[in-house]
Amino acid sequence: MKYSKTLGAIALSSLLMVTSGYAKNTAFTNANANEHANENAKRKSISPYTRVAVLPGGMADVARIAEKIAQYVVYTDESDKRGLGLPTNWVIAGANGGLDGNSGPETWEPSDLLPIPSFGTPAKGKARVIEFCNKAYATEAIDTGKFHGSALPCEVSVHSDGTNIYVDMLDAEAIFNIFFTDAKDKFDDARNAEFAEMASAVKDELRTMIKAGLEDDNGVSGSSAVVYTESTEELGPQFTQVQIDNDIALRSPYIIYKYKRTGGGTFTLADADTLAKEIIAKLGTDAATADTNVPGVSKDSEWRSGRPDPISIPKVKVVEACSPKYAKKATALGNEYITALPCEFTVYVDEDDTTNQTLGVSFLNPNFMFGTMFEGAVENAYKTGKLTKAEVIEYSTLADVVFADLHLIVDAAVQDSTLGIEIPHTPAP
Repeated sequence: MKYSKTLGAIALSSLLMVTSGYAKNTAFTNANANEHANENAKRKSISPYTRVAVLPGGMADVARIAEKIAQYVVYTDESDKRGLGLPTNWVIAGANGGLDGNSGPETWEPSDLLPIPSFGTPAKGKARVIEFCNKAYATEAIDTGKFHGSALPCEVSVHSDGTNIYVDMLDAEAIFNIFFTDAKDKFDDARNAEFAEMASAVKDELRTMIKAGLEDDNGVSGSSAVVYTESTEELGPQFTQVQIDNDIALRSPYIIYKYKRTGGGTFTLADADTLAKEIIAKLGTDAATADTNVPGVSKDSEWRSGRPDPISIPKVKVVEACSPKYAKKATALGNEYITALPCEFTVYVDEDDTTNQTLGVSFLNPNFMFGTMFEGAVENAYKTGKLTKAEVIEYSTLADVVFADLHLIVDAAVQDSTLGIEIPHTPAP
């Protein structure tokens, strides 16, 4: 009997996908796995977003709490000190000594945490997004198809309504259903069952690390323990398995473009890194955004790169694009959607071309993101009076505008690339 498309779910966003040896070595026992399986069976629906913790505090405290969690993860080797049986150490995206393991011991800066405008409450300000990475999980995720890299890494948000601070994360048991529906066809039932067990395990690992960071008393995290209330509240849209299998699985989360060299020639991962950096140069920074660098992007979009360099996920390079204008519009629908930001795309040597003569760029499809990850949000905002009819109409075209901008920025980088890439690109089938 084949497993359904949920497989109990693996979170691409949690960089899940495990090595076969991990399941044999995990600190999570069969009893744990059975408990999780029973819990999942009781759930009639599932959401992409889950709340982890609530604690007192306003916007001024958001950065401090996010930095406390991030620093704990950076300076803790979970494999050795936590006793969780993790296959490798978790790291924070953007920190030095990251996934490549070749840049020395892990160090980090507050700028490694992405500031995202949070407009989902009257207390408007900048949330912080912490991106968790794990080399073993990322490698297995990418091995199901490098185009999946545009949905990595795992995101945790810290935001406030002015009275309380909330820590939310993408739900590992939901995301694989939504973004990896194709992956189950690549493996047999035994491997799929292994993935199903690991989805719950990784979700627990992320939650455990967040809580441990909050509870750390002026040690690894660099500040005193904070009092919080743990939460398991599900946020955002609720999907039944029938919806996922018969509707969402037919939608495509990715838009993929493929490129060749003018006159032929092969590509390497170093070339993917070059193009990713050239895209970042077009996106620019707070000082000179894509509005300046790329003629034709939408008015006042102010697209910029979330980081000065691409994130090096195994075998791929991830670029993060942020627009304050569109981030505000997205989070105005609710701060629970912060973990669905920013816009990401992956640059990689296409594995479907065994001659290595094709470079791929995989976009997270904005129409999928707004249509699935934000499903029902616009309607609810209109019903509650948060949006006018005119604003609802504007939201109906938002995804197309966002993709047109991102595609324009990437094409500008490709046209000016030092790699000698031929134009036009070839859309993936």
